[in-house]
Amino acid sequence: MADMNQAQLEYNQHLQLDQILNAQKPVSDHPEEVFFLIIHQAYELWFKSLLLDLERVVTGLERDELPEAIWLLRRAIRIMELLDKQLDVLMMLTPADFQEFRPKLANSSGLQSRQFRKLEVLGGLCETAGESYAKRIESQWPGLRAEVKVTLHRALLGVLERSDPDLLTIYQQRWDHFELFTLCEACIEFDSKFLTWRHNHIRMVERIIGGLAKGTGGTHATRYLNATTAYRFFPELWEVRNRLTEAGGGEVYG
Repeated sequence: MADMNQAQLEYNQHLQLDQILNAQKPVSDHPEEVFFLIIHQAYELWFKSLLLDLERVVTGLERDELPEAIWLLRRAIRIMELLDKQLDVLMMLTPADFQEFRPKLANSSGLQSRQFRKLEVLGGLCETAGESYAKRIESQWPGLRAEVKVTLHRALLGVLERSDPDLLTIYQQRWDHFELFTLCEACIEFDSKFLTWRHNHIRMVERIIGGLAKGTGGTHATRYLNATTAYRFFPELWEVRNRLTEAGGGEVYG
């Protein structure tokens, strides 16, 4: 019995369960608010895991250690799939229940998630989403951009610049350049999963608070979110599809 108690103590201490299980501090008496809190806390924990993994991916790409980088990207893809499924769980919060405690949240908003914003910056959006995005990051999150020395986007371009074949050749001769091809496909798959999450997040917002509602962060909720679906971490990987179509005799609108 003493050994079991010691093992239980070690488990609790290792996972810091006292802190985690007591970290839900509802601001209302509504029983659904704890569910709402747990969902968003789980998101933040997975954001932390994604940041740690993607930082390792960047380091691996800079060192041309591609197998580990590809493996970690595949795990990041699995995590994004999990985050997408969490939206299904969140939609079990009924619109009426949410409105009964939403006023108590004041200006609290997912827009205030620093980890999510860092994921975007680490992915490379300050390089690919336009100058207005980069300026907004500098204004709203001072110092955040400087924390990211090398982005995932920049690290991938570095690998491609150091490789002999260009991107089109890598795709056309994919079996001869399989490792580079697999890396590129893992990157665009991660990009795709991020876009899928963005799209489904918009549908979740519409389902719970409506498409015309003002978000707790002060934005026109779906108008702001819809604009983000144009973001791409790896525009070069999307563009090479057009070049492949042209090379194959297809037409591409200019």
